[in-house]
Amino acid sequence: MFINLDRKGTVERLQYLLKQAADDENTSGVLILACDANGFTPEKVDEVLKQCKKPVFGGIFPQILFNKEILDKGTVVAGISQPVSTAVIRGVSDMSTDLDAIIEHTFEGQSLKNKTMFVFVDGLSQHISALIESMFNCWGLLPNYIGGGAGSLTFERKPCMFTGEGLLGDSAVFALTDIKSGVGVAHGWKPVAGPLKVTEADRNTVISLNWRPAFEVYRETVEKISGKSFDNTDFFQLAKGFPFGIVKMAEEMVVRDPIALDGSRLICVGEVPLNSFVYILKGDKDSLIAGAAKARQLAEASYWKTVNGEKEKPLTTFFADCVSRVLFLQSDFNEELEAVYAGYPLLGALTMGEIANTGKNYLEFYNKTSVIGLLED
Repeated sequence: MFINLDRKGTVERLQYLLKQAADDENTSGVLILACDANGFTPEKVDEVLKQCKKPVFGGIFPQILFNKEILDKGTVVAGISQPVSTAVIRGVSDMSTDLDAIIEHTFEGQSLKNKTMFVFVDGLSQHISALIESMFNCWGLLPNYIGGGAGSLTFERKPCMFTGEGLLGDSAVFALTDIKSGVGVAHGWKPVAGPLKVTEADRNTVISLNWRPAFEVYRETVEKISGKSFDNTDFFQLAKGFPFGIVKMAEEMVVRDPIALDGSRLICVGEVPLNSFVYILKGDKDSLIAGAAKARQLAEASYWKTVNGEKEKPLTTFFADCVSRVLFLQSDFNEELEAVYAGYPLLGALTMGEIANTGKNYLEFYNKTSVIGLLED
């Protein structure tokens, strides 16, 4: 894999780097990670994407990562040498979309075993958990999955998915590659209250907890623990330190990030199932950085198991880390990045939710979580 960086985030440099990648006979597909501050729109980049002679996939994120740098503006273009096949699903939020039927026939006839599937989705789509469930139903855990939610911290819904069809919104793009990989997932958040029963919910909106308005219950706990009040603190600024945790069959809970209020309803990144039990979580600098380091260790163990201890090609680190972690850690995020960087080239994004499998256990859409892939390409 070769990786090029444009620090200015211009359309002209995107076009140049894409052409450079596509003209390289060793490139089978092109991954693009771009910053929201670049201001890319379909009008500006669609023709550039459609002109690329190789499969294109990726997304626009609040920030991107390059080695030990966090970039607010810029574009990373990575050429992948292993065979790449891409697919796009539009209208992820449309409840009438038969995701199982679409995914069942995607990559039909191709072997998925021991491959790596990149998955990027509009992070503000309202049907993401259903998409993940359909992926698991149709593809199981034959490949390793890694990716995340694209979008803007303004929470404005706009086109943010790079595809060969152009820049799309409310969509998902998949890239099946022959890359051998190891994936690690961890977060470091710990429960401080709960369990609370989700007594009313609509996809990514929690309406009531323990038969009471959701914000009323959430507010009582968060204000008591934090010593702060939502009356004089921006909702997201306070809520970013107190996510929900959903108990799953794993060592750590799956995190859901409350990002906004709709009256007394809590809007989260990703669905919160009706009748599930959630905990309110809390973390600190040390626990979150330890979580990222653990994800790195899990990825390494997974990789060496995959290749039976015999590395054949150079390694690249792909790091999908939730943007709310950097908002929480602020300048201390550099320590988290340091804990993940191991000398190999690193590329990644600060995402609106993360997508990965934990070994051969299950596939999930996460929030506030570090997902690391070691890629052999």
